[in-house]
Amino acid sequence: MSEPATPASPPSVTVEEFGMDDYAVVHVLWQRGDLWMRPSDGPEATRLKLSRDPGLFLVARSQDQRVVGTVMGGWDGRRAYVYHLAVAPEHHRQGIADALMDELEARFRSLGALKAKLQILVENETSRAFFAHRGYLRETDCEPWGKELVAGGAPPCR
Repeated sequence: MSEPATPASPPSVTVEEFGMDDYAVVHVLWQRGDLWMRPSDGPEATRLKLSRDPGLFLVARSQDQRVVGTVMGGWDGRRAYVYHLAVAPEHHRQGIADALMDELEARFRSLGALKAKLQILVENETSRAFFAHRGYLRETDCEPWGKELVAGGAPPCR
């Protein structure tokens, strides 16, 4: 598969790094995007995540400077991870998710990442189609496992 072209934002948005001043609107975007919200999405855990990978947490701003999309990335030195891609529903199908992912993937490559991974909720066909279109493949050779390290840390899977 060929490398994507140089990342470019749709003319209606700019992609930049997230700051904690963006937290309230980003949290609402996550909720509106029907993402699986967990205690790790609260302000303190988000601040911790931001301190770990500040250049991998991005927002898309409209021309009037409103946050209309976001994606969070992670890098552990071996693998890159995509978390919480969300675009305001009234801004869907305008290239904003692609602009966010183009920038995030470029940043992953600059860190030396060879592969990016993500998880999609089983019933989220929209995300499946989006990421398949971008060249992501469903991996069937392993299964996700997890352990909550804090009591009450997550609701049961849907």
